[in-house]
Amino acid sequence: MSSDARGNIVEDGFASLPRHSVRVLHPFSDAQTVRDLVTLGVPRSEAERTVRRGSGRTLRFDGVSPAWAQEIVEEFGRIGGVATPGPSAYRGHGAADDALDLILLGTVMQFETLATTLAARGAGLDGAVHRALASTMWGAGVFRMGPHAIDLGRRVGVMGILNVTPDSFFDGGRYFDPDRAVERGLAMVQEGADIIDVGGDSANGEAPVIDAAEEIRRVGPVVKALARQVAVPIAVDTHRAETAAAVLDLGASLINDITGLGDPAMASVIGRGDAGVCVMHILGVPKSFPPNWHYRTVLGDIIRFLEARTDAAISAGIGCDRICIDPGIEFGKLIGQDLDIFRRIPELHMLGFPILIAASRKTMIGNVLGLPSKERLEGTAAVNAFSIARGAHIIRVHDVQSMVRIARMSEALVGLTIDGTPMERCRSDGKIADAEETLG
Repeated sequence: MSSDARGNIVEDGFASLPRHSVRVLHPFSDAQTVRDLVTLGVPRSEAERTVRRGSGRTLRFDGVSPAWAQEIVEEFGRIGGVATPGPSAYRGHGAADDALDLILLGTVMQFETLATTLAARGAGLDGAVHRALASTMWGAGVFRMGPHAIDLGRRVGVMGILNVTPDSFFDGGRYFDPDRAVERGLAMVQEGADIIDVGGDSANGEAPVIDAAEEIRRVGPVVKALARQVAVPIAVDTHRAETAAAVLDLGASLINDITGLGDPAMASVIGRGDAGVCVMHILGVPKSFPPNWHYRTVLGDIIRFLEARTDAAISAGIGCDRICIDPGIEFGKLIGQDLDIFRRIPELHMLGFPILIAASRKTMIGNVLGLPSKERLEGTAAVNAFSIARGAHIIRVHDVQSMVRIARMSEALVGLTIDGTPMERCRSDGKIADAEETLG
C-alpha cells in the first residue's frame, strides 16, 4: 500500500481513494444506524441485530452487594465488557453499608448476555438491565389529558406559561388581571401553544405565601374562561390538592405539580377523573431553598424520587399515559447540577414517561450569560433546542411563538416530523423531488 502526493490511498491497483474516505460515524440514534444498514441492502431484522452487537452502552449499577459486584465484574469481563466497581454513593441509604456502585461499558449484546447470566443465577438484576437497555430506544407515545391528547412520538409539545400573579419573576404581574390573562391565553393558542399552563402562586422565593382560597380566586376565572374558548388543554401549576379539585371542576385537564404530589391528597384528587399530571422533582419546598444542596448522585436521586411519586400516581388510579415528569430545573439545584441534568436527559427515559423541561428565562440562564430575565430569550432557545435533542418531549415557555418555531425545527432535526414524509424530499425551491432522487 502507498499513497500519492496528495495523500490518497493507492493499493493493489485499485483507483485512488480520497484521504478521508474512512470516517467514524456518530449516529444520532441506533435507529439511524439501522436505516444506514438497510440502505446497503441489509434486511431490517439483521440490521437491528447488527446494531445490538456493535452499539456501545454505559450502564451504572447502584448499591450492589460486594459478592454480586465481583460476580458481575468477572462475568462481564469474560464476555469482553469492562466493569469498574467503587464505593456506593447510596451506602446507608437503603443499601448495605459495604455496597458498591459499578459502571459497565459494553455492547448491547454483551449486556443482554450478562442479563441472561444474572437471571440464571437469581441475582434479580436482569430485569433492571433489560429496562435500562430498552430506555435508550424508548420513545414517548400519546400523552392524554382529559379529552385532549398529544402524540409526543411525532411532535414536541409546547406549554405556554400564563402567570396570573402580581409577582412573577419575568412578567411582573402583567397578566394579574383576569381579562388580560384570558386575552394572553387566546394569543398563545394562536402562536401555536399545545397546552396553556395557568399559575396563581409564584415559586419565587421572595413572593409572599398565599393559601388555596387566594390561589383559586386568581386562577379560577381564567381557567373557566379559557376552557370554554380554546381547543387545547388547560393546565394549572399548583401543589395544593384543594386548588386542583377546584380547577378540574372548572375545566382544567392537567395538574402541573412542582412538589411531585407532595400533598397527600393530590394523587387521589387527580385519579378520580381523567386529567393528566406532571410530576416534578424538588429538593426542599416551594419558596424555600434547601439547607444544603447535597445529592448522592443528582440523576440517581431524581430518578428515585420520580419513580416513587409516579408509582403513587398509578396506585391512585392515574393512567400511565396521563403522567409526564419534570426533573425540576433550579428547584433545589446548583447551576452545575442543572447543566448536568440537561446533558443526562436520556437517563430519565428509563422511567417510561414523557419528559417536560421548564427552564424558560430562569436564573440559571441568567447566571451563565450574566443577563437579566428580559434578555434571556436566546439562552432559553439554546436550552430548549439542546433539551429536545437530548430527548425532552415538552418544553414549558414564556415566549410561545419563538419557542414553537424552535420546537418545530428541533423536532425535524431529530427526525420526528420529517423522516419518511414528502418533506424529506423537498428541494430548496419548495418542490418535491422525484421518487427516484435520493438525499445521499
